[in-house]
Amino acid sequence: MRIIEGSPQEIVEYERLAGVDTEPMPTEDNAASPDKETEPARETAAPDGSASLSPEDHVALMKFIYGRAGKNDMRSFLTERFIMRTLDEEDVVVAFGRSSKTFDGLADYLMIRDDGPQRYGAVAYLRPSNGGLTVRLSPDDLEHLGEKDNPRIQYRNVAPSDPYKINCPLADEDALELALELVRAALDIVRDE
Repeated sequence: MRIIEGSPQEIVEYERLAGVDTEPMPTEDNAASPDKETEPARETAAPDGSASLSPEDHVALMKFIYGRAGKNDMRSFLTERFIMRTLDEEDVVVAFGRSSKTFDGLADYLMIRDDGPQRYGAVAYLRPSNGGLTVRLSPDDLEHLGEKDNPRIQYRNVAPSDPYKINCPLADEDALELALELVRAALDIVRDE
């Protein structure tokens, strides 16, 4: 194993010079709002669990998460754990967001989608840079789940027509468990529509 230190640009340049075929890491956190659906750069499906991820997809996903989460070890760990558990437990697709504002075209978030027909777009957006998870749920959905007054949940001040009304930051293990529950609920809702 070889450890390479440097900025994302320096690592990309090293890999280019060394002939390593990898995708460059994003350097900007200016991305489209998760309220606006964007086309994924690459999708990573794992209907049989994260063990079925190809090595290439797993490495790309980890590079994205650790590159975007910065030096916050807990945020990196929780983001990785959340994505791996989501892939293990649900039939989902994880996709990198796209942005015209970065040199490589990748945004600063991951989209979590149902692995079925893409009628509704993502059920959640996750930003590794701050552990922010925005979920396609309403306050009424939270009331049905018994989580309406959970202090880990933040209500977004968005237009009534915006389906992404809930935030659940991945701040600790309890928030991670709640986030998994919320994503499961959002998946159930879009699957039933």
